[in-house]
Amino acid sequence: MEDTKGEAMKDQIERCDYCGGELKPGTTTLEVWRGDELVVIRDIPADVCQQCQEAYLSAQISLRLDHFLGEYHQHRPERYLAVPQYSAIQAIGG
Repeated sequence: MEDTKGEAMKDQIERCDYCGGELKPGTTTLEVWRGDELVVIRDIPADVCQQCQEAYLSAQISLRLDHFLGEYHQHRPERYLAVPQYSAIQAIGG
């Protein structure tokens, strides 16, 4: 892809949209609620901000995750996690 000056455009973002920090290749964890079920996917390749840890996924990775989330019940989880749940009254009072 080229811009109006004929120069090659970069496919990835170089700076964080939130804080302007430098992005470097790394991994992130995605937590998604599907109804009453929490699905956690770890070690997702991403460009990660070195200041605020905001993660940017490529379009290809995002599409693959969307596909997986549409059929995740067909896969055996790596492991199950015990996750405590608290009410707002417990956390901030009533």
